[in-house]
This record gives sequence, C-alpha cells and structure tokens, in this order.
Amino acid sequence: MDNSGKEAEAMALLAEAERKVKNSQSFFSGLFGGSSKIEEACEIYARAANMFKMAKNWSAAGNAFCQAAQLHLQLQSKHDAATCFVDAGNAFKKADPQEAINCLMRAIEIYTDMGRFTIAAKHHISIAEIYETELVDIEKAIAHYEQSADYYKGEESNSSANKCLLKVAGYAALLEQYQKAIDIYEQVGTNAMDSPLLKYSAKDYFFKAALCHFCIDMLNAKLAVQKYEELFPAFSDSRECKLMKVKVARGPRGAECGQLHRVGEWPAWGSGPFTGMGPLGKPPFSDTLSPDIHPFLSGPQPIVNFFLQSPQKPHK
Repeated sequence: MDNSGKEAEAMALLAEAERKVKNSQSFFSGLFGGSSKIEEACEIYARAANMFKMAKNWSAAGNAFCQAAQLHLQLQSKHDAATCFVDAGNAFKKADPQEAINCLMRAIEIYTDMGRFTIAAKHHISIAEIYETELVDIEKAIAHYEQSADYYKGEESNSSANKCLLKVAGYAALLEQYQKAIDIYEQVGTNAMDSPLLKYSAKDYFFKAALCHFCIDMLNAKLAVQKYEELFPAFSDSRECKLMKVKVARGPRGAECGQLHRVGEWPAWGSGPFTGMGPLGKPPFSDTLSPDIHPFLSGPQPIVNFFLQSPQKPHK
C-alpha cells in the first residue's frame, strides 16, 4: 500500500473514532457504557496516528495522538495520556518543533503530578535538544537542562544530573557566563575526584574551569590552577595542568580568549591565546597531551565542541 492508501485508511479511522466519541455523549450511552466507547476511540486514534506515521504525515500523526491523549485524560488515565503526548511530541519533531515542545510539556506536567520526576527529566532533555538543534535558542536549552538536572538530583540520579550540568556549563562558557561555567565544572570535578570510577575525568573538569578563569583574567587563572593542585594533587602531574602553567607564565592576551566564541573557532597555535611553539615547530606537549586538548593546540575547531564534549579516558 502506498502512502496515499495509508493516509486514506488513517482518515477513515479518524472518522470512526469521532463517531465513537459522538455516540458516547448520547443520553443512553451515558447510561450504558459510554466510557467503553471512549476507550475504543482512544485505540482507534492511536491506530490512525500510526497509519499517518507510516504515510510520513507527521503533523496528522501528532494531532491524532493528541486526540487520544485528551480522551485518556477524560478517562482519568494519566499514564496513558502522558504516553500519547510523548508520542505526539516525537511525531511533531519531524514537522513542527514548537508543537513538539508543547506536547512534551503536557507530558511533563502529567509525570510531575504523578511524581515520576526521572521520566520528566528525560523529556526536559528532549526539549533542550530541540532548542539546541531545531530552534537554536540556547538560553531555553540551558533552562531545560537545568530543570532536568534538578529533577535528577531530587531522585539521587547524580550521574544523569551531572551530564545535564556539563551541558549547561559548556553553553554558559559559550555565552561568556564564565563564572556560572566555573561553578559547575568545579562542582562536578570535586564530586568526580572522590569516585574511583570517575576520578580520571576530574582533571578535565578542572582544566575547563581553569580555561574559563583564563577568559576572565590572568590572576584568576593562576590562582585557580593553584587551588586545583591543592584540591586534587593528581591534577599537578597532568598534562592539562602543565599546559595551563606554561600559558600563565607566558602572559597571554587574555582578551582574545573571551572573543573566540564570536568567531566560532579556536585559532591555530601561535595566533591566539595559546601562543608559542615547541621544538621543531610543534606546540609544546603536542605529542603527549590527551586528544581532547588538541582543539586548543591546532585548529580551527568550534569552541562549543570542546566545552560540550564528554571527558576522554586517560590517553596512553
């Protein structure tokens, strides 16, 4: 069956569902099982939505799922209603991002009312990703990542909360909200250094925090590196720490760092804040630094790619 045939079948199912709903509102249906007709209508709307999905008519699929969700609410079936709103949001993602957000927010309202905060947090991430990739509204993406982190923290899902917070920190650095980024990197780094499984990543978080200090002023960067060495002795021996010490000692032009996000690229070594060459024309430590630092040594590379990436495992 081609797409037009599937769409015609979906339209027929919609008509059938509407008849079921209309019949459920009659006097005699109210006396003799009107709710069962609404339940049948819910199932038919869902079938119609899936047929629209097969026909790649995403808006119609989303609308059909919304109709099913409204009927589930009428029946006090909150979980089924939330599921339908999520299905509607997933369909609308392919056609109408703003409507997808509206549907996901309806689902979140239901899940939070039910106390299902972990699921609500997951859908806040979905909304944040739509703002990141489709609507390109970073401030709203940050707000939803922060809300997700709050919900995860409340449910003691600290690992998931930290992932959201690191996204916030990366975008905060991109928007020149350096102190906000610093606070998050330091918080996550401090938590990581006490975990046998996560302590390898602490140096990456402290390095990113030091870079944000570097974007504020030289004294900030110098004091921050000293603080991180005292807080986490393993940071002293890291290549990241050595790089920061070299840069602080050379006295870079700090203003350039704060302007990098505006051009969207880290400059090539020798033309930006990481000025200076090592032996044989190579950047100092270029053969030994872990791969996630190389965007700062040779470019161009979007700054957001560095600040938003997850820490790499120790480089051997």
